[in-house]
Amino acid sequence: MKKKTILLCISCAVLMLLTACSNDDITPTEKSKVDATKAIEFKVDFADYNSEQQVDMTRTGGKGEAAVQQTIDLGNGIVAQCTLQRDTTQRSKAARTRALENDTYTMLAYDPVTHALKGEVTGTVTWGVFTPTSSNSSIILAPGTYEFVLYNSKFTRSGNNLTVTRANAGDAYLGRTTYTVTAAPMKQSVAFTMKHVGASVKIKLTGYMDFTGVTGTLSSVNSTDVPGSSTYDASTGTWTTGTGAAMTANTTFNGSWEPQYYSNTYTAITNDGTAFMPATDVSKLKLTFTGGNIYKINMAGTSLTFNPASTLKLDANGAYVLNVKLMYHFLYLMSDGSRGFIEETTYGGGTKTPIAVVVSQSKHLAVALEDANNGNPCKWSTLDPMYTQYNKSAKTEDDAKDLLTLCNGYSETWDASASIDNTTVKGTSTNFPAFKAAGDYTPTLPSGVHLTGKMVGKKWHLPSAGEWMVAYSALGFAKLSDVPTTLFGGGYYDWYATLADVAFTQVGARSWASGFSPSKYYHSSSELTDTSFPHRAVIQTFFPQNAHYRWWFGYHSDWNVYVRAFINYDE
Repeated sequence: MKKKTILLCISCAVLMLLTACSNDDITPTEKSKVDATKAIEFKVDFADYNSEQQVDMTRTGGKGEAAVQQTIDLGNGIVAQCTLQRDTTQRSKAARTRALENDTYTMLAYDPVTHALKGEVTGTVTWGVFTPTSSNSSIILAPGTYEFVLYNSKFTRSGNNLTVTRANAGDAYLGRTTYTVTAAPMKQSVAFTMKHVGASVKIKLTGYMDFTGVTGTLSSVNSTDVPGSSTYDASTGTWTTGTGAAMTANTTFNGSWEPQYYSNTYTAITNDGTAFMPATDVSKLKLTFTGGNIYKINMAGTSLTFNPASTLKLDANGAYVLNVKLMYHFLYLMSDGSRGFIEETTYGGGTKTPIAVVVSQSKHLAVALEDANNGNPCKWSTLDPMYTQYNKSAKTEDDAKDLLTLCNGYSETWDASASIDNTTVKGTSTNFPAFKAAGDYTPTLPSGVHLTGKMVGKKWHLPSAGEWMVAYSALGFAKLSDVPTTLFGGGYYDWYATLADVAFTQVGARSWASGFSPSKYYHSSSELTDTSFPHRAVIQTFFPQNAHYRWWFGYHSDWNVYVRAFINYDE
């Protein structure tokens, strides 16, 4: 009996020992598991576009680059210079957060090694914190490292695949983070940075004249090359671009905010960005204008395709501005007598040398690229200028506005019959320095370049008041209708001075509308008489430094002012 009792005690002891060993193996592991939704605070921050980019507008290459400029002839008298660059405009973080918290979010947890899904929960984001709201509001995880994925309702889920279409690309947000869960009882914190899945493209127009009523469409060049969707494998963190699809987005531009005539440049930008999937190739996009005017030209029906020299694809969470600088297509007179645009000159990649800007094709009239007389001022005449009339075409104050229709500078420079004495040719007379300076003008040409063809032997002349008006209207869209019938005391009239300036500076020259402050006077060949004595008609240009952007038409008696020669070219 005693022996049986001893054996029973030994058996109980062994059983207790085995039970203890079993508890050592299981209980601590079960107890150490963590409900991630309760033990961890998931903080959520919504990043703005380009949050990972170091934007540098001064150099090309890298993520913050401005793409190489491309020039496109729109075929309607306007040339577009295009660049694509990062949009540095930042939205208010508070405004972003308020808009994005009003949504439903799903959080997934993955094993980073096996990529197995370990749990999921749906909830909302309030004050930057994710809070589960679904019935399965727990994710039970053993201590270890996990990858957490958070996305909003703009995705369609199929297993581990999260698909977003281009229509939702602008509102789809996704964040991914890696975190090591511990068994310690302390409150843990995980931070999500939510980023746009898509890219945003705005269009900014810049010109030298204000825009009115500009509308357009941004579309794909075909139905295959612009991605219509993208799929994210949440288990591995990899993206797959979907098939191409045709797209068209209407674009409305705000009007130019700059005051008319009082700005160097004028801008109009689309009210909203157009969303695209990442990896969209910019060369597959086309901008078509459906309305609007600049330079008194209707832009409707014109289009451009941005086609950089190298492939340029949009990044996820990238915001871009497609800058379209609309340039007036000025016509130039070349050293061989031909006419052509800037792209035909050595300044635009061509071979020809420009010598003048054409201001009237019907009158065959062009203005020199530089001042005559080596850029120095001179007198209209060295004779008695106060009491003597020299031109037969002189006008009285009562018919002063008729001067604006006189385009007879060549005759008054080179024809003796235009002089009162029927003898003097002012273009060769030292008594008329302004006329002689214009007549002696010779374009400055590069080494090895000479005047050829119909330019050989052509004469330059001092422009009449009417020819000056043609130039102001053609190059700077001056409002000639504002000029009164009487010119007594002169008058100030609006024009786009910077636009006229570009006609010269883009081919390496200096216009009469730049380089001096606050103003500069030029001779004309015309005369105005009154009961006392004749006056010489003169032009004065005000510059941006003086905040006028105006030109003045008046007269003088005996001033030293500048000379700009004009020429009548042959067809």
